[in-house]
Amino acid sequence: MALLSYRRTVTVALLALMLVAAGTFGANAVLRPGCALLPVDLPDAASGQSQAVTSEQTCAALGRPLPHPSVLPDGVRETWSSISTGGPPNIPRMVTVAYAKNGRGIGVLSVVKGNTIPPGNAGEINSTVGGAPAIVQQVHLASVNTDDVQYLWSRDGLLLSLHIQLVEGITREAADAMAGSIR
Repeated sequence: MALLSYRRTVTVALLALMLVAAGTFGANAVLRPGCALLPVDLPDAASGQSQAVTSEQTCAALGRPLPHPSVLPDGVRETWSSISTGGPPNIPRMVTVAYAKNGRGIGVLSVVKGNTIPPGNAGEINSTVGGAPAIVQQVHLASVNTDDVQYLWSRDGLLLSLHIQLVEGITREAADAMAGSIR
């Protein structure tokens, strides 16, 4: 009789442990999509060059999931992402995401840990992106004969910089919508 009670107790304890483990992994998948619960190796090339990375590595570098735009201009898609490497330990790693249209690179999103626009640039704040104070500029790139819209803003503990070239039917309004949709 005591042996049966012991087996029942062990079975219930194992089931409870499995439920807790499944709940932990499930909650992580919902609350931190693309982030691993276990430690993730980050590239650390001595050359300081960026390397292609996984969503788990970008999450480890930023301490949270990499923000993505929910709105992209027609035909634009994400082509690759990388993490800067080889920097001093006190300098946060920068995650870079590239965007292309019809095989041509047209945009770059750079993300690094940071709660505010750097103090040296605070006087340049001239707009908002998604309700957050931002620096927004449109410049002409003579080398490719097109305009480039540049955004710099901080949201949710991250400093974001987005460059979008106004080419192949991409309008300023589409670029603004892309920037404002990044979460």
